[in-house]
Amino acid sequence: MHRTSMGPIVSASAALVAAVAFLSAGCAPSSVPTPTAAPTAATLEPASASVPTQASGNPVSETQLEQLWRPVAVGADKGDYTAWGVVVDAQTGDILLDEDAAIGHTPASTTKTLAAFSALKHLDPTATLTTSTLLSGDKRTLYLDSEGDLLLGAGESEETEVSGRAGLQTLADKTAAALTSRGITSVTLNWRGTLFEGDSHLPAWDVQEVGGYEGHVGPMAIDAGRTAPGAYAFHEDAPGYVAQVFAKALTSSGVVVKLGTDGKAPAGGETLASVSSATMGEQLRWMLAHSDNTLADQYCRLAASAAGQPTTYAGAVAMVKADLVEAGIPTRGMILEDCSGLSTNDKLSANTLVGVLKASYQAQGSEGDLIRLLPWADLVGTLADRMTDEPAAGNVQAKTGALQGVTTLSGSVRTQSGRVLLVVIGHDLVEGGALPTRWRLDRFEEGLAELD
Repeated sequence: MHRTSMGPIVSASAALVAAVAFLSAGCAPSSVPTPTAAPTAATLEPASASVPTQASGNPVSETQLEQLWRPVAVGADKGDYTAWGVVVDAQTGDILLDEDAAIGHTPASTTKTLAAFSALKHLDPTATLTTSTLLSGDKRTLYLDSEGDLLLGAGESEETEVSGRAGLQTLADKTAAALTSRGITSVTLNWRGTLFEGDSHLPAWDVQEVGGYEGHVGPMAIDAGRTAPGAYAFHEDAPGYVAQVFAKALTSSGVVVKLGTDGKAPAGGETLASVSSATMGEQLRWMLAHSDNTLADQYCRLAASAAGQPTTYAGAVAMVKADLVEAGIPTRGMILEDCSGLSTNDKLSANTLVGVLKASYQAQGSEGDLIRLLPWADLVGTLADRMTDEPAAGNVQAKTGALQGVTTLSGSVRTQSGRVLLVVIGHDLVEGGALPTRWRLDRFEEGLAELD
């Protein structure tokens, strides 16, 4: 290990958010996201405590880090897998631990921090996505259109069991009332089928046999396109399925509906009704908390569109890299095929991941929201049932990552004296699966939280 400097960091560490019950999640079969409740405005706006420019809390030494890291390194040596990571003092920018931090490793779902970084740069976290119905000029054809809402109006208190269905029913009720008031009793329903360029589902995932852990990006979906609540099977034509559900809802409201075809609504249609999604900030919190692969790539494509870049997978990851370079974040060793981290071909260095954390701590406005949107140990999302004892509980905040042979963490830890550390650690190349090894990473984080 060696001590260098990444420059002073003026950080704002979020105080403990209200406890929200979520289930453990990750990126692939060993630890996949099981959604429970949609994000709320309250959980998006925790109180925060400003950290002064001068260092606060007791400094942490390289020697302390060496002692905490030694069991992680020994465990990796005995298990014949790779342990890597970096720890940075958030107040001073000093690198306290550097274990292959410049080398690209498989990041798994910690990649989603990059997706959120670009989304917060190019999108307004207070904005919403609108799903609407439009009536043709001849009043015979109804169009269902959306700006890209994969949870379809699921807002502050909606649960994913009805994520999209409740919002869609509201839209159907409003639309039926508008049609009835115009004396219209039957329509042909067309719907928007595409929103982005290129593939809606990355072919490489299917080759790697992980395609069942992410749905299709596009104009709209119920529960991110899942075939059932909590399922890891997805509709191949999520917008078409939405149209079917919407048609049934309209029919139950007394309108005779004939399903038409997918296509963009023509200009000049009359908007009958609309519903709005949860804010983009809330949806990003949902994505990070539950490690939702589909939403990660959806928001990368939405950000690419807002940035005027190609909305293909390649265009989205190129935008992410450009955003990192512009922010001065190192990208050596970076290979990305997606923004979710689902591809085993993805590679990121610990320096890139910690650079994103550092940039979030430094940023003003919405681009600084990334850190506080991450899961909290013992409280929120994929960390809800990890590191549940004090002082780690509520003092470790990190994005988790899990693939068959990979386990990772990327976030921040506050020591007992109040020192804030930025931490990126991981295992990869674990034969037989990495899940049994992640306790070593958790213990390292717990050790950091126990420092005085």
